[in-house]
Amino acid sequence: MKILLATHTLRPVYGGPEAITTPETRRHVIAWSRRRGFDGIEVGAWWFDFATAPIGELRALRDQMHDAGLEMGGFNCLRSSVVHPAVREENRRALTRAVEAAAAVGVPFVSISFSMAPDLVQLPFDRIRGWIYSPGGSRGAPDSEFTETAALLKDLARQAAPHGVSIAIELHNCSLADTSASLLRLLGAAGEPNISANPDLGNLVWGYETPEERWQDAIVALAPHVRFWHVKNVQRVHLPEFRRAAFVASTLETGEIDYRWCLARLREAGFDGTISLEGAGGGDWLGVASRNKAYLDEMLGDLAAGVEPHVR
Repeated sequence: MKILLATHTLRPVYGGPEAITTPETRRHVIAWSRRRGFDGIEVGAWWFDFATAPIGELRALRDQMHDAGLEMGGFNCLRSSVVHPAVREENRRALTRAVEAAAAVGVPFVSISFSMAPDLVQLPFDRIRGWIYSPGGSRGAPDSEFTETAALLKDLARQAAPHGVSIAIELHNCSLADTSASLLRLLGAAGEPNISANPDLGNLVWGYETPEERWQDAIVALAPHVRFWHVKNVQRVHLPEFRRAAFVASTLETGEIDYRWCLARLREAGFDGTISLEGAGGGDWLGVASRNKAYLDEMLGDLAAGVEPHVR
C-alpha cells in the first residue's frame, strides 16, 4: 500500500487558491515529503498545471521526485463538470489532456471530481457545503447527465488503459457522484475495468446540511471498487435553526469519520492500493499532514498484525 501527499491542500502555504508555485517551492515540498516517509505525491493542477504544461516539464518534475525516492502517484482533476454548458468543452479537453500527460510520464491514477466550481453557480464557497441545496448534485439530476458523463468516462478509460493508467471517480459534493449510489451508477454505466471509486468521505459529510447517507454505509458499498483513495477529516457542527451545517478542520484521528474502521473495511474487501492524504483548512497543514501520515502508518501496522480493537 502506498501513501501520497496530496498537493490539493498545500494552497494555503502559498498564500491562497490563486497563488502560483515555483520550482523552488516544489523542491521544498518534495524534500519535506521524503523526510516524512511518503511514497509519492499526488499533483493538483493548481500546484503544477499538468493539463497545459509541456510534457518535458512534467518529465522533469517526475524525475525530480524520482531522484528523491518518490513517485508521481496521481493527478487530481478537481471541479471538472462535463455537463454544465459554460465549462463542458473546456473541461473535456482538460481531462483528455490529463490522461495523455499521465500516459506520457507514467502516472498510474487520474482522479476526477465532476463537481461544479462555486463561481460557476454564482455562489460563495461557504454556500456549496452544508446547505439544503447542492448545485450540480445527483439529487434530481436528469438521466442525460449521467449518460453523458459515463460516455466520457468510457472514452477516457479506453484512452488510458493501454498505458497502464486508471481513472478514479471522486465522491464529491456538487457533483453527480456525491453518494455511493450515484458513484456506482457512473461506474456501472461506464463499464471499463480501469475505472474505480475514490470514496472521499469528507466530501460526503459536508455535502448537505444533513448528509445524504452515513459514511459507514458509503465506504462499505464502495469498498470493492476502490484502488485510489482521498482521505481527510472534519468535525460537523449542525445549525438547525439556520438550516445549515458548519465544518471544522481536524486530523484524521479526531474528526467525524473513523478511519481505522474504514481502513479495516477496505482491507477486508481486498484494497491494497494508494491512499492520498488530503486535509481541510489552513494553518500549519504540513504539520497536520505529518501527524496524519504517522496515524496512517500506525493503523496499517495494527491491521497487518491482525489488530482491530473496536467495531461499529
